[in-house]
Amino acid sequence: MSWADDPELLATFRAEVEERVASLSAGLLQLETHPSPRQVVAGLFRDAHTVKGSARMLGLSGVLAVAHRCEDLLGAMRDGRLPVRPDVISLLLAACDAITNALPGLDDPVPDEHLTAIATALERVLAGDESVEVPHWEPHATVADDDDFDAASDFGRHRSADSVRVATAKVYELLDVVGEAELDARRVERASAALDTVTAEQSRWLRMLRDSVADVDPDTQLALNRVLALGDQLAGAARDLRELVDDAHGRLALVRDGAMGLAMVPVRRVVAGLPRVVRDVAAAGGKDVELHLVGEDVELDKQVLDGVSDALKHLVVNAVDHGCESTEDRVAAGKPPRSTVTVTARSSGGTVVLDVSDDGAGIDEDALRAVAVRRGLLPGDTTLTGPALWQLLFQPALSTSAEITETSGRGVGLDVVRTAVESLGGAVDVMSTPGAGTTFTLTLPVTLGVLRCLIARVGGERYALPVPGVVESLSLKDATVHVLAGNPVVVRHGATLPLLDLGAALGVAGERAPRAAVVVRHADRQVAWAVDRLEGELELVVKDLGAFLGRLPMVSGATIDGDGSVLCLVDLRELAAVAAGPAAVGVALPTGATGRTDDAPATRKPRVLVVEDSVGVRELERVILEGAGYEVTTAVDGLDGASRLTGDPADLVVSDVEMPGMDGYTLTRTIRRTRGWEQVPVVIMTSRGSEDDQRAGLDAGASAYLLKTEFDQNQLVETVRRLIGR
Repeated sequence: MSWADDPELLATFRAEVEERVASLSAGLLQLETHPSPRQVVAGLFRDAHTVKGSARMLGLSGVLAVAHRCEDLLGAMRDGRLPVRPDVISLLLAACDAITNALPGLDDPVPDEHLTAIATALERVLAGDESVEVPHWEPHATVADDDDFDAASDFGRHRSADSVRVATAKVYELLDVVGEAELDARRVERASAALDTVTAEQSRWLRMLRDSVADVDPDTQLALNRVLALGDQLAGAARDLRELVDDAHGRLALVRDGAMGLAMVPVRRVVAGLPRVVRDVAAAGGKDVELHLVGEDVELDKQVLDGVSDALKHLVVNAVDHGCESTEDRVAAGKPPRSTVTVTARSSGGTVVLDVSDDGAGIDEDALRAVAVRRGLLPGDTTLTGPALWQLLFQPALSTSAEITETSGRGVGLDVVRTAVESLGGAVDVMSTPGAGTTFTLTLPVTLGVLRCLIARVGGERYALPVPGVVESLSLKDATVHVLAGNPVVVRHGATLPLLDLGAALGVAGERAPRAAVVVRHADRQVAWAVDRLEGELELVVKDLGAFLGRLPMVSGATIDGDGSVLCLVDLRELAAVAAGPAAVGVALPTGATGRTDDAPATRKPRVLVVEDSVGVRELERVILEGAGYEVTTAVDGLDGASRLTGDPADLVVSDVEMPGMDGYTLTRTIRRTRGWEQVPVVIMTSRGSEDDQRAGLDAGASAYLLKTEFDQNQLVETVRRLIGR
C-alpha cells in the first residue's frame, strides 16, 4: 500500500509539510529586521530540508524542485554567499505559498507551470541575478450555492462514517486525566487499607472491654454489643471499598490502554513513502537499489513516530547514498548487482526497535578518520577504529561526501538523527562490517504518555529511570568491583564499566550506602550508576515541571506516587554529559564487594607492561617509559606476557608481534578475554607495517599500531599518555 491509497497517510504528510512551511514563512518575515539574520537562516534551512524530504516521499516533483532551490538559496544565505534582500524574501514567501497550494487533496491546486516558474526564479537568484521578478498565481474563486447544500444528506454522510478525527492534544489530555484518576485510586486504596487496620484494632479493644466488664447493667451490655456489631459492619464496608478500588484499578487500566491506543499508529504511516525516496535517490546516484519493509504493522505513539520520521528518512537516504555501491562495484566485489536496503520494525518489551540496514561496503573508516582529523576531532596519528570511531558519524555537520548533491554534503548530518531519537528518550547505535554493510538501530519508547520506569532510592529520595535507556540492574554485593587507575569499575559480561555515584550526580547530600547499580547506555558506552537500592518497576504518567519550577538539572519530569511523594524522572541525556565530564564522581566501594581491588592512592605511577623478545628493544622501551614517569614491568616473549595476566591489571601493554610461543596478535586477543584486563589499552610496536598487518592488529583489539622502522620516542610516550589519560 502506498500513501496515495491511504487518506490518513496523505493527511499526515500534508500536516507535516504545512507545519514546516508555516514555520518557514514566519522565519522569513523576521529576516529583514532581525539583528542576526544568519541565526534565523540556520533554522529556516532545516525547515526547507524537511519539506524537500516530505515532497520526495509524496512524489511531488514540482514541490521537490522548489524546496530544493529554497534549500540551496537559504544555504547560500547561511554561508554568507548571498545577502538578505527584500526581493529574495518575497520570492521565498511566494515559494512557500506555492508549496502549500500544491499539496494533494485541494480543489484548486497550483499548476505545475507556476511551480516551474518559482523554481526558475530561485535559480536566477542563485546564479547572481540582482533583478528578480516574483511569479504570481491567483486561485480560481468559487462561490458555494446555498441551494446546493443538503443538510440532511450531509448529516447522513457524517453519521454513516465509521471513524472520527480527534486532535492528538485531546488524547494526551485524556491520558493526563487518567493518570490523575489512577493516582486518586491509589490514594483511596491506601485509605482503605488504613481503615481496615483501624476497624480491626477497634473491634479487638471493644471485645476486650466487653469481656472485662461482666457485671454491668443490661443497657450497657446492649450498647457494647451494638458497638461491636457496628464495628463488624464497618469492617465489611471497608472490604467492599477495597473491592471497588480493585475494580476501579482494572477499569482505569482499560481506559488508559484505550486512550493510549487512540494515540498509537502503525509504522506503515512513515515507511509507506520510503520506496519512492529510495527510487529517486538511487536513480540520482546511478544505483540499483531495492527496499524491503518488515514489520509495517508494529504500532508506536504518534508523537514518537512523528518525532522519528525525519530521522528514519534520513537514515534510508544515507543508506542508499553512502552505504550502497554502484552496480559495477558490486559485481566486481562478487555481489549481486542490485543493492538492498531493509527497514525493520519490531517490538521489544516496552520499546520498539527500528533497524535500517544496507548490504553495501560498510563504513569507510579511513575516510572517516581523515575527515575527523581534518576537523580536529582526532589527533593526526590516530588509529581509532570500530564502534568508537563510528560514533563520530553523529558529530554535527560531519560528512564524508566530497560532492554536494540533493542528499549529501549539505551539513545536515546524522547528528540530527541522534538528537531526534534521544529527545524521545531513545537511543541510536550503529554496526558495520567491511564489505557486508551497515545497520543503524533506533530503540524507542512505545509511548510518551506512559513511561515504564525503574525506581531507584538515592538517600531519602526516589528517582525514576526510563526503562528503554537501562541495560540491566545488578547487586553490588555480588558484583566484581575493583579499582582501575584509581577509579572504581565493575565487570559485567567480560567488560569493565565505570562505576559512578548517581547521588553525587543528582546533588543528593548525606552519607549513603549504595547496594545496587543501574547500567545505562550513554551513546557508545555503558556506565554503572550506583544507587542505595532498587524498588522495582512502575508505569508512570510523567508530566513536565511547569513554568513555576522550570527546568531542573538532570530532571526531565515528575509524577506523584500513591503516598503523595514526588518521583523525579532522571534525564538520561544530561546524565550522559555528567558521565563524560570531569565532574563524574566514582562511588565508594561497598562492603562485601568481591573481586580484585587496588587500594593504592590515585597518585600512583601508571603501570605499563612491555612484552618484547629483543632485549635491546625491550630495555630501550623500558628506559623511555620510565623516564616519562611510568612504572614498567617487562616480559621476554608472548607466553611470558600472558603469564602476567593473573595479577592486577596494568594500565597499558606495549607488545611486539613476532615472538616465539605466542605472537602479539594472539596475546592481544588473550588480553581482551581475560577478566579485569578487557579494557586495558594495547599498543602494538612492530616492524611489520603492511596494511594487512595493521588491520590484523586492530582486529585483534589493539588500541594503537606503531612501527619500529619509524620509531620516535616522543610518539611512543604521547601515544601511551593519550591512551592512559595521564
